[in-house]
Amino acid sequence: MRIYVLFAHPDPESFNGRLADAYCASAVSVGHQVRRRNLSELQFDPILHFGLRRVQPLENDLAAAQENLSWCEHFALFYPVWWGNVPALLKGFFDRTLYSEFTFRHDVNDPFWRKLLDGRSADIVTTSDASASWLRTRYRDADIHAVRNATLEICGMHPVRVTRVGGVKDLKPPQQDAWVARLTKLPTSLPLQH
Repeated sequence: MRIYVLFAHPDPESFNGRLADAYCASAVSVGHQVRRRNLSELQFDPILHFGLRRVQPLENDLAAAQENLSWCEHFALFYPVWWGNVPALLKGFFDRTLYSEFTFRHDVNDPFWRKLLDGRSADIVTTSDASASWLRTRYRDADIHAVRNATLEICGMHPVRVTRVGGVKDLKPPQQDAWVARLTKLPTSLPLQH
């Protein structure tokens, strides 16, 4: 299977980075093709200056991201939860990269839209210092609703699996190792051929 991994934590040495490394290594070891990009290394303006009123030309890194999304059969996204939501740069990436005519198309004869990334599945892996139960009860999993429901599924990705690792600041080394081991199992459950 062709897997595009977008690592959206600015620190590759974070625990989030360790999880992404384990996921990628496991995917390659079982025969998947993997393309990984670290969002913090991409060069682009995260502001959609004119909304949908005017097309804003894509920088080379965003054009490459669109090519990777077109190429992949499975999308894996790793990000930290900050202030109950995704980092600003990831939101800017979505705003600039996942726009009309690439990820969806409105139909004048239909109140819904064509999902142009249909047929792809996805994994979302989030980390946070807050506990998963706090994010669920206090924020009602706002980041998951925004990323899974209002972004990836709108574009046609389904199913979208979610792995939330909460309480990262309190995890002891054996607990961290257990999460890393769990992440190595995610890509092994994907079929080699889509």
